[in-house]
This record gives sequence, structure tokens and C-alpha cells, in this order.
Amino acid sequence: MKLFKSLLIAPAALGLMSPLAVSASETNLNEISNYSDVETIDFANSFGKVDSNQKELLAGGEGLVDSDSYNHRHDGGFSETTSLTGAAFSQIGSVDKGDDTEALTATYSYNLDLNTSFTGEDNLYVGIETGNAVSSVDFRTGDSVNGSDELSVASMYYQFPVGNFDIAVGPLLDNDDLMPTTTTIYSDKFFMSGYGLLKSNFWLYDRTGAGVAVSRNFDNGFNASGSIIGAEAATSDGFLTEEGADVVTLSAGYDGDSFGGGIVYVSSDGYCDLVNDYISTTCSDLGITSDISADVVGIGGYWTPNDGQTTISATINHVDPDISGITTDEFTDLQLGLEHEFGAGVLSASWKSIPLLKVSGSDLVNDTLGSYYEIYFTQPINDSLDLTYGVSVADPDTDSDDTIELLDYSAVGAQATFKF
Repeated sequence: MKLFKSLLIAPAALGLMSPLAVSASETNLNEISNYSDVETIDFANSFGKVDSNQKELLAGGEGLVDSDSYNHRHDGGFSETTSLTGAAFSQIGSVDKGDDTEALTATYSYNLDLNTSFTGEDNLYVGIETGNAVSSVDFRTGDSVNGSDELSVASMYYQFPVGNFDIAVGPLLDNDDLMPTTTTIYSDKFFMSGYGLLKSNFWLYDRTGAGVAVSRNFDNGFNASGSIIGAEAATSDGFLTEEGADVVTLSAGYDGDSFGGGIVYVSSDGYCDLVNDYISTTCSDLGITSDISADVVGIGGYWTPNDGQTTISATINHVDPDISGITTDEFTDLQLGLEHEFGAGVLSASWKSIPLLKVSGSDLVNDTLGSYYEIYFTQPINDSLDLTYGVSVADPDTDSDDTIELLDYSAVGAQATFKF
């Protein structure tokens, strides 16, 4: 009953936020000036000019730097080539059988995306985020951030072209940041995406660190990429060392008018750290005292049979773990995703199998947590505000007394997304 009360409360509570939404997809200094003594954008351009031929400040930050006249001076403001976009998220929901609480909880997250071009073809990207979805809150989405209310830099890399290739290098680069290969177009932005084992392609992505990536899109629709990331490059374990957790990722794919897909290969160390980011002490709970390395092959595809009104996606990830001194089984997960447009909104539904390794003597053998289902609806209120609400239900495998029944959750909730 508590779960269904939450189902009624969550969309209504977020609906109260609708009047707060402001259409702000671009910075418009002329409109902002209505609230001050500044009458026009020309007044703002009068500050910090190096000479009379300096380019005027552009609304939204677009434009190219004239290096001869400007000399890259930024007197307390953004470069003319820097654009800022962002989003604020508010989540409210309840989780039946939650580890920490079944109460209705409310959290927020906030992110900023800074993009700067120096030549018109390159891009310096910095992603900043914060939030308060702490580990004691069970309802969270893929947009939730455990930031303890403190801003942090989550991503930073520089991208530039070399011939027909794109190159990215940086201290905080995700192993799929430059990847052109698409194995699924399922949106995956509700409850399942907030938990590691439940989110799409969990075993392939979310590896971040110092690294380099290269990619290419061919004229015939094919694409390919490769990257190497040092997930512990900022620690004493280092990058490209025996002690470090390095991630090699390769991909190849094809995108057509109504279908596409690809294959992704990841060879990675440090999977215990990745799993524990989402599910506390999982490796130790399973009796794993050393870290997990693994080779993962992910294959997926999508189809849009009616001009994009309906999309169907399917992915399969095969994981071959390697743990020193322990014999381990290989395992495979499968996910199906379906989305269909209803008016201006989109109905999304997904099913995913959840395999896991279980301790058996001195070995780790293949087991299962069962499967998960979710259905949610994304409703645009205006150009700057979306409401997403739905339910997610666990279907644990109880056929075996030895089955590990983690994440036996049923969740209901909603999220408001303010874009600017």
C-alpha cells in the first residue's frame, strides 16, 4: 500500500514545480537586462575590450577567438568561444524492500557542461556536477549524483581532429566519451539506470580516468573507435602499470536510416571498484578478496520501424572474469528496450536479466538475481522542463535456495528535469 501511495504522490509533487520552468535553452543577455540597469547587450560588450575592433559578445557565448587582437584575455568572464549548458534534476520516490528505507525520499542533482573551442574544430569539455543522492537513499535514477552537496569536476578532456579521425585526451575521460558506436538507443533514464547491475551496458562503460581515445565515422555509415583509460592514474598505482587499473576499449558499428548496431570489446582491471561504486561491499560480500579483471564483449542493435515513432533495442554482454587464484564461470546478461511516442511524450519499457557470480567452495560459479522490469513515461511540459514517472519491479529467481537475492526492489517515483 505504501508503494501505491507513493505512486500517487510523486508525479503530483513534481507537477507543482512546472510553473517554475523557464525556457532558457540559450543565454539571452537582452532579456536578462530587463531586470537591471543595463539596457542593451552593447553595454555588456563595453567591458574588457582590448580595442575597438574586438568582436562583440555573443548571446550564448558562440563565436571564435581572434587571437591577434584578443590575446586570450578573459577579464573575469567567459571566453567568446565558451558555451554553457546544464540541467537540474529533482527526484522523488519510494522503494519497497529498500535496504535503507522504504520512506518517500526527495533528492536533487545538478550538472553543468562547458564547451570551449579555440580553432572552431576542436573542443575542450568540462563537466561539473553535484547532488545529494547519498547511499542512504534507495530511490535514484541515472541522473542522480552522490555529490554530498559539493560541486566536483566529473569529466575533462580535449577533442580535436587529425585528418579523418577525432582524437580526445584528458585527465577525466570516460571510455565511451568519443565512441561513435551505438548498441542501443533505449533512453534508460529511470530507476534501473541508477543501479550498476541494472543499467544498460553496465559491464562495458562507466570507466573514467586519464587516457586517450580515437574514433572515425565513415561516409557509408560504418564507424570505429579505440581508447585506453587509466582508472587509477590519479593514485600511486599509476597508469599503464601492473598495479594500476587500465581499461582498453574497442568498438565497431553501423548506423543506417532505420536500424543500426555494433560490437564493443572492453578489457579492464578494477571491476570490484566499479561494482562497489553502486552496490556497497559486493565483492567482499561474495568472498572476493582480490580484484576482478575481465574481458567483456557487448553486442547490440536497434530498429526504428516507423520513422522513429517506435524504437526497439536489444543488447547482450558476455563477461569473462579473471580473479587470481579463483576459478570463475563466464556469464551473460540480456536487455530488451522498447519506446513509443504518444503525442509529445514517450513511453519506455525494458526487461533485463541479472546474472551474478556466487561463491561455491573456492570457486565462483554462475548464478542469477532473476530479472527486472520497468515502465516509465516522459512528458515534456515545455522546452525546458520534462517530467518522468514510472515503476520498476524486481522478479527475483527463487528456484534455488542458494540464489543470491540482492536488489529485490520494487520502486515507484518521478523525476523533473530542468534544462538550460
